[in-house]
Order: sequence, then structure tokens, then C-alpha cells
Amino acid sequence: MIRILIFLLMIILFAGSITYFASLDSRVAGEAFGYKFDGPSGLIGGGLFAAFLIVIYITHKIKDIMALPAKVRARDKEVRRNRGIAALTRGLEAVAVGDAADASHHAKVAQRHLDDLALTRLLGAQAAHLSGDEAAARIAYTAMLEAPETEFLGLKGLYLQAMAKDDRAAAREHAERAFRLRSNARWAFDSVIELGLERGAWGEARDAIARGRRNNIIAADKADRATAALLTADAYAASLGDDKKAALTDVEAALKLAPSFAPAAVLAARLFSDAGKAGKAAKIIELAFTAQAHPAYVQVYDKLYTDESAEKRAERLRKLAAKNPSCREAKLLEARADNLVGEWTSAIKVLEPLLTGAPTALEYSLMASAVGGLGGEDEARIWLERAAAAPRDPRPGAEGEFHITREGWARLVREYMDFARLAPPPLEDIAAGVSVEEIRLLTAPKAPAEPEAAPPDVVPVQGDAEENAQEASTSAAQTSAATTDEAASQPSQDGDEPMADDEDVERIAAAARKVL
Repeated sequence: MIRILIFLLMIILFAGSITYFASLDSRVAGEAFGYKFDGPSGLIGGGLFAAFLIVIYITHKIKDIMALPAKVRARDKEVRRNRGIAALTRGLEAVAVGDAADASHHAKVAQRHLDDLALTRLLGAQAAHLSGDEAAARIAYTAMLEAPETEFLGLKGLYLQAMAKDDRAAAREHAERAFRLRSNARWAFDSVIELGLERGAWGEARDAIARGRRNNIIAADKADRATAALLTADAYAASLGDDKKAALTDVEAALKLAPSFAPAAVLAARLFSDAGKAGKAAKIIELAFTAQAHPAYVQVYDKLYTDESAEKRAERLRKLAAKNPSCREAKLLEARADNLVGEWTSAIKVLEPLLTGAPTALEYSLMASAVGGLGGEDEARIWLERAAAAPRDPRPGAEGEFHITREGWARLVREYMDFARLAPPPLEDIAAGVSVEEIRLLTAPKAPAEPEAAPPDVVPVQGDAEENAQEASTSAAQTSAATTDEAASQPSQDGDEPMADDEDVERIAAAARKVL
């Protein structure tokens, strides 16, 4: 439509021009280059205008003719580029499928037709990797480092090769360089954290987490938990090196980020207790216990006041239990407090629901103390045997201390950062405990034993001595007569008349003398 309009406008312009020049009645006379001319002004003006248009047209054509070689070269370049792009696309498809031969073929075609070495090097490296030519892949990845637009991709390829060869030092170097280039790259962030944890570089891991938090790679709560765990690992290392000041500084910073982190709370309480600040240590345990209970708090808190009386210690344990009364550890604190003051029945009542669930050795031990105090050591023996056979609490630090290796800290940092727990749940659940009926049967008080009857041959203590002697003589005489009759009733082997055996007579006489 626009072209038709332009064509009509040109016709109107051309017709108007002819009409204008034809309407001129004047004449133009002149001399140029020795020639004289004289003619109508409209004809001469129209001729000059036509000549001007012809010159423009010829100039345009000459320009097109001169630009023709460049256009041919550009067209050929475009054809080559299209072929290269097609080969690159097919090569990437082959890489995705896993066809190493097809990927290598298309990589060579793409390199031949494309001037952009960045794309072709990436495809060539992928094709070499698929075909198992790691040396060629490494050369391609290294070449990619020269171009800023492909440097990051080359670093990732070299990192993966280093990890495949278990070259941790080279992998760490490539990951850190990639993380400096792209601080928002998730794989670089994860790699720097993982490699830092493996070699115990807690400070470097903290710096990486701080950068990741600024770039929104890691959530704020995860970053706080990870930083707290890493600070605590540094604090434990400093405490082992007798640098108590640095340990206390790190562990206090960790507790500000994660007040319920048990290793930090336990270490801080121990350091303050060693410095003679039991009140400060108790406050830390109380805050941590309120946020999230842990069995280590029970052990640590009780050790803070070992010099106090049993009643005072029991009062403190009950105070701690009241800060988180619904948890399992609160029940253990109450049972321990009852045992301290000798309230055995109350301790048994507190422990009963714990023993019916999934009890550990600690519950059985507390029950043994309660039953032993109520009924004696013999009654406690069965509970001690169960405590010896029961599983221990699987959580780290359940015994009151955290003895963690470097590898253990690496696992703990990952677990606490991702899931806010110290360790994954056990693969097998703790076996079911004791039924209520069995608990009540084993803890019931024993009935008093009945006195045993006196044996028949025991001589009564009380009574008339003469009557006793007479009864004994009569018994001896009867025994002698019976023995004589027995002997008389049996015939003698020699055919003589039967008579009492000398041994029987002697036995009867001895019995009579003993009685008298």
C-alpha cells in the first residue's frame, strides 16, 4: 500500500514538473565552451533536471557495482556462519544424547565455519570429554580461559576434571577463581564451601558464606546456622590450644547467631565455669535449654553445682526443667532431682512414661537408682542390667561432652546448616521399652518373708529338761526295739538266730547320750 502511494506521488510530481516547465514562455540564451545556445527556458530547465536525475542513477549503479565483491563476501560469510550454527546446534544435541562421534564431527564442522572460537571450543571440549580424550578437553577448557566470555565455563570444566582425578588443590583453585568471577554461581559457592570444610578451613568457609548471603545464594537463617557452627569449630580448636580468650570470643559470637546450638552452649558454659563464673554458665545453659533441649545440658548443668547440698541441687534442676517442661530432658531432670533428695517413688512415677517409649541407658540408670533407693541393691540389679544392654542416646554430645574430629565438624556444619540438627536421625529406631504392667511389677515392694518352720530333729529350747530327756530315752528305746525286730525278722546268712548289728547298737547309744 505504501509503495503504491509513493508511486502515485512520483507520477504526480513528474507530471507537475513537466507542466511547470512547459508553461514557461521565456527563452534562455547563452554561450558555454565556445558554443552558443538559445532556446525556451522550459526545455532547457527540464533537460537540466533530467540530466541531474540521470547522473544520480548512474552514480548509484556505479556504487552498487563497486560494492558487489563485498556483498559476495558477506553473503558467503553468512552462509558459512549459518552452516556453523547448524553444526553447533547438532553438536550440542549430540552431546546431550551422548553420541561422542557425532559430537566430534559437528564440532570440527563448526570450528571450520565459525569465527567465534568461544562456542566452538566449548563444543569441542564437550565432544572430547564424551569420547574420553581428557587431554584434548583440558586443552579446550584452558583455551577458553583466554576469552572473558568463556572463562567461567572453562573454569567449570577444569574443576570437574580436577574433581574426577581427585586433585583437590586444583579443584579448589578453579572453584575459588570461578566464585570470584561470578559470586552468584551456585556450583562455585557449593564447591568452595565443600572443599573448605574438607580441609578444615573454617575461616574461608565463613567468608564464602558471607559472600553467598550478600548475593542471595543462601538463605539468611542457613547462613546464620552455618556461621555459628564454623565459629564453634574454631572455638573448640582454640580451647584445645589453650587460647581460652579466642575460644570464648568465637563461641559467644556463635551463640548470638544460634542460641540453641548445643556444642557452643556447652563449651561456653565450661569456659565460664573454669573462670569461676558459674552463674554466667548456668544462664547460657538455661537459655539454650529453653530454645531447644539437649541431653548434654542435663550433665553440664548438674556439674556446675556439685559442691552444693543435694536439696539445693535438686531445686536448681527442677528450675531448669520448668523452662521447657514438655521435653524429654525436663523429665530426666525431674527424675534426677527426685533421686538426689531420696524421693524414690516420685522418680519412678516420672520415669514410667519415658520407659514405655524408646528408653536409652540413661532412663534405665535413673530407674535403677530410684528402685535401689526404695528396695535395695538386689531390686536395682535388673534395671542396671537393662541399662547395660540399652542403646545410648544417638545424638552427639549426649554424654555431656563434644569430642568431634575435623571430619565430624565438617559433617556437623553441613547438617546444622541445611537441617538445623546436629546429626541425621538413626537408620533404626530405638527398640520399644518396658510395658506399664512390667514396670509396676518390677517396682512393687516385696512382701515380708514368712518365718521358716523348725526342723523335726531340732531340740526345743524351752521346756522341762527332764521331760525332754525322758522323751529322748523313750525315742531311743523305741528305735532300738524297732531295729532289733528288723534284725530278728531277717534270717542270718550263716543260719544262726538273728541278732542286732553292733553298728546299730552303737548308733542308738550315741543318739541317746547326745540327747541326755
